[in-house]
Amino acid sequence: MIRLIGAAAIILGLSVSARAEVACIPQASGVTGVIADQTDVIAAVNCLGQQLARLRNDATVSDRSEAARVDELARQISALQNAVVSLSQRVAAIESNLRNVEQPLARQPW
Repeated sequence: MIRLIGAAAIILGLSVSARAEVACIPQASGVTGVIADQTDVIAAVNCLGQQLARLRNDATVSDRSEAARVDELARQISALQNAVVSLSQRVAAIESNLRNVEQPLARQPW
């Protein structure tokens, strides 16, 4: 059990920001299979809990940041779509005027 907790601490401890915020390091005194003191286990579990909470908070902040970025990109795409529609209408109007200019002038019967 202690080996599992120690391994999980190593895996979860890879996050630099979580390790910077949570300065506890679980002690694996029972690595040989005999737990000398239950406070070691409690401290290890508490430390992992703190690291998990910090990682969860970091993930939440990251998710919010990405959501804001996606919203901003969606607004930019919408603005570009509106600009393309406007330009398309202007090009259609110019082409229509060009066709009118290229037509031969009407001849008066006098």
